[in-house]
Amino acid sequence: MTPTHRLPALIIWLTFVWAMLWGDFGLANLLSGLGIALFVVWIARPTGVRGIQLTSFHPVSAVVFVVYFFFQLVKSNFQVAWEVITPGSNVNRAIVAIPMHVATDGLVALVGNVITLTPGTLTVDVHEATEDGGFPTLYVHMLHFDDVDAMRRDVLTWERLAVRAFGTKQQRADVDRVRAAWVSRSAS
Repeated sequence: MTPTHRLPALIIWLTFVWAMLWGDFGLANLLSGLGIALFVVWIARPTGVRGIQLTSFHPVSAVVFVVYFFFQLVKSNFQVAWEVITPGSNVNRAIVAIPMHVATDGLVALVGNVITLTPGTLTVDVHEATEDGGFPTLYVHMLHFDDVDAMRRDVLTWERLAVRAFGTKQQRADVDRVRAAWVSRSAS
């Protein structure tokens, strides 16, 4: 998607989300959604948000991302519910530093938020990318900690799905290269 199409696409998307949330696609609701979308874009533009300009949208990958999110949401809800109803405690808490492989604020925020939205995990902090081209680091709190590598692999899966759905071609290639290196390191 070209930069000239991103802003109108964002406004249309926000209007559509507004109508979906209200469950009404009537003219009055669409016009009020358009007004809200224009207001949100007008307010967000001066804040320096860069994530919109550096992302793209891949619908099939976005559906895969949403389905995976809902699967993980249900799975983690059952795990936390089981922890609550069973006697004793199997909680093994930890905070793990997890380096990201993309520096786009929007993608880092997306990954951090889906981690927080799944019960049993919480993104505690994000250290921004360094000046020398380094990537951000997420600090994630877990209730059921087993292994640092397993947690990093889970977050890499989230990151890969987010980049496949909303990342640029270069970001997709970068994350796939990191994943391939991770898989080859795990196999040896």
